[in-house]
Amino acid sequence: MLGVLLALGAQQLVEDIQMRAEVREFRKTIDHEIGLNLFVYDVRSQGSACNEKRIRELATWVRDARDGTPLPQIEPYGPPYMAGYRSSWDSRDGTVFANVPLKARRKYAEFYDELSGNMSRLEMEERAWAELQRYVIRGPISIDDRRAIIGTLNDAMRQTASWDSNMPVARKIADELGIKPIKPDNVSDAFLNEVKTCDPMFVASGAGGPTRS
Repeated sequence: MLGVLLALGAQQLVEDIQMRAEVREFRKTIDHEIGLNLFVYDVRSQGSACNEKRIRELATWVRDARDGTPLPQIEPYGPPYMAGYRSSWDSRDGTVFANVPLKARRKYAEFYDELSGNMSRLEMEERAWAELQRYVIRGPISIDDRRAIIGTLNDAMRQTASWDSNMPVARKIADELGIKPIKPDNVSDAFLNEVKTCDPMFVASGAGGPTRS
């Protein structure tokens, strides 16, 4: 009987050691993925000020316009952004996750709940800018056009405001987990330079509209 108990105890010890190793590896993997998402957040957040500026440029022009006024050539696009990372989280092992300390489990779940909401905001923002693509061709606009443009710009502005207000929440969770942003290997310097660029909404032309500075 003593031998059986010793064998069972040894087996349990081995399993505990193995589980602790799996938990460490899981946390290392998830922490890395969260770090990548923090970089994704930073990229999008860098474009917020420019995004608001471009929205206001077009909104001011539309509000001052009259029916039949030709809309100058515009470049209706939102700020550059990257897709979020969540494959490691979505493929997590339930048994391993259950052995992560309770406080960390809660913080991981909170972060990925926030990630889902933030990625939805980016999708809604992208749809708003896609709606404005119909106005890339210069020509007269009607009161219905102006109302549609203003409504779409308001949608885009709401998503920017919602994004900015949610960033401190996500970053606080990451800070509590001790995680910092990590640059993905496939992000080029050209893309990062594009993020820093803020072109005017209006394309330079001879139509009397605003021009590039």
